[in-house]
Amino acid sequence: MNLLAETILEFTKGIKESKHPEDRKLAAEYLSALAPLLAKSVIAEDIFHDLSAIERLFGSTWLLEQQPFETSFKKWREFKKQYEGMSLSAMTVNERLAALDLSEAFAEACEKKNEKRIREILKALLIDEKSISSILSKYL
Repeated sequence: MNLLAETILEFTKGIKESKHPEDRKLAAEYLSALAPLLAKSVIAEDIFHDLSAIERLFGSTWLLEQQPFETSFKKWREFKKQYEGMSLSAMTVNERLAALDLSEAFAEACEKKNEKRIREILKALLIDEKSISSILSKYL
């Protein structure tokens, strides 16, 4: 949660430093999207499925001047990685596949015995190498 709060603070700082009104407006939109996540995390609500909406927002918009916001995005990536790892570690492989909407892709890769794709998917699920080997031996 601290990293999410730090992300928000860094965007606020970036707004003050930015020379472009368009960037300040866009960063304010980022803040309004991040605020409910912080509120939910403070009251211990799961925000796992909200992360992708933030990623889509960041990925579909462009800042004219990146520099004032570099630390903001770095903090966001750290938070996202930490939160996903924490959330996924409590799930089974099937739950992880469902949570990341990869069940169909995994089934298809297994059906085609596509080891590279199976391994790719399992890594996206943050499965350790020993478990990946065990799963591969089951499906190949």
